[in-house]
Amino acid sequence: MEMRSTRPRYRRLLWRAPFLAGLVLTLGCSSGAASHTAKDPDPLAALPPPDGRPAISVIAPSDPQLDDMLQSLRVELSESYRVTISPIRVEGSSPDVVAQIVARDRPRAVVLINNSTVLLYRSWARTVAAPPVALILMASFAEELQRTVPNSVAISYEVPAVTAMVGLRTLGLDVRRIGVVYRQGFASHIARQEALMQVEKLTFVRQELSNKPRVQDLRAALVHLQRDTVDAIWLPNDNGLLNPRFLTNVWLPYVGRLGAPVVVAVPSLVNEHAEFGTFAAIPDTQALAVQASDLLYELADADWKLRASDVRLPISVKRLVDVRLARRFGLDSSQFGQVDFLIGR
Repeated sequence: MEMRSTRPRYRRLLWRAPFLAGLVLTLGCSSGAASHTAKDPDPLAALPPPDGRPAISVIAPSDPQLDDMLQSLRVELSESYRVTISPIRVEGSSPDVVAQIVARDRPRAVVLINNSTVLLYRSWARTVAAPPVALILMASFAEELQRTVPNSVAISYEVPAVTAMVGLRTLGLDVRRIGVVYRQGFASHIARQEALMQVEKLTFVRQELSNKPRVQDLRAALVHLQRDTVDAIWLPNDNGLLNPRFLTNVWLPYVGRLGAPVVVAVPSLVNEHAEFGTFAAIPDTQALAVQASDLLYELADADWKLRASDVRLPISVKRLVDVRLARRFGLDSSQFGQVDFLIGR
């Protein structure tokens, strides 16, 4: 077993086009294809010679939005591990890229950033007898995904609905009935969220759609929620319901008719150029790096053997509020000091 450090740790529609562009980029970082340029680094580029420390491989989309988090992760681990970061273009890549990274680094663990990276790694891991421990980060619906990846753990990138709603209550909104629209394949995720909400006496008013919904299906679901008089709408981070077609044809035209604030999980949806998300609760990415490093040290203490499948909740949350929409829905502006980012003030 490796010796580990004992250091303390845990520390409006007129502007629709730019709004959608920014949204697609943000969603791509967390749950879709990675953004990249022609100057992406080579994930198989030669590295400095080994220095005696065991390796941890980080496989991530080539995206500058991830740089700060990746650097924080490296700093947190560098005392005991040699951290290699391999930026990849997932589109067009084959599992052979993963095989070559693992063969080059011989890591004790692999950190996987983004859903598409996880899926690429999974294709490789299913073909080998003993893949290294994999830690899944910044992937949507990590609970479902982690169960499909051999020898893996995960930190959820979804802030629980109960956490978001309690944050909304601190701003003076009496939230009890929460409307949620989701695709059939995510029913178990919604059930877990509802179970967590029981302690706060919160309930979901559900609108379940097929896994391939039509525009008219989503419109009908929103009309039903309006008739059911919900206190807020919670919108999970599902690209299948947040693609440009649905945003343009359903969400943006209809959301103002709902008469309730929309709580989102993507910062770009709380946007001063479009009246959409009123409130967001998102993971603190710097704290995520610390939490990930702590989990890796914990795994090292267990000699890299998993006791059980494990998905942790994020330990720190950042909150955003659209000031104009918040005032429209009667939120208490005297409590805005509790919010990390005020949008449009």
